[in-house]
Amino acid sequence: MTEQSELPAVPELPDLPERRQPILVAVNDSAAGFAAVEVAIEYAVRLGAHLAAVTVVESAIPALASVGEDAATLAARRMREADSILSHVVARGARSGVTVTTHRRTGSVAAEILAEATASGAGLLVIALVDKPSHAIPYIGSQTSRVLEFTTMPVLVVPVFRPGE
Repeated sequence: MTEQSELPAVPELPDLPERRQPILVAVNDSAAGFAAVEVAIEYAVRLGAHLAAVTVVESAIPALASVGEDAATLAARRMREADSILSHVVARGARSGVTVTTHRRTGSVAAEILAEATASGAGLLVIALVDKPSHAIPYIGSQTSRVLEFTTMPVLVVPVFRPGE
C-alpha cells in the first residue's frame, strides 16, 4: 500500500469585476494612455460597470519649466493639463454611455495609482504599456512594473494600437 501525500491547495483566482465594482483606468497624455481608456470603456460597457479614471501629477517636478516659468506657474500648468486629460476621458465615456468619475492625484505615479485603486474599490485596473520602453523589460515602463509588482487586483495592460499593425 502506497502512502498518498496531500497536494497543496491551489490559490483561488481573482474574480472578474462585479457590476458594483468600478473599473479603474490610469491615464496620461499619451497614445498608450488613451488606448487604455478605449479598452477600459469597452469593458465598462460590456460589464455594465462604472469607470473611474486617475491621472497622477508627479510631485517631483522635472526641469520642464519654460524659460522664466517659476515652480508655482509650472505646477498650475501641470494641474490644468491633468484636468484636461480627465475631461477627455469623461467626454469619451459619455459618448459610449459610461459614467466616469475622475481622480487627480499628486505624488509617485505607481503608488498613487495603487492608492486610488484601493480607495475606489476597483475590481480591475487598466493601465497602458509605455511608448518608451524601460531598460529592464521591453515595453513595460518602470511605473507599470511597480504597479504590477505591488497590486492585489487583476490588471489589464493595454498595448498601443497603431493602424496597420
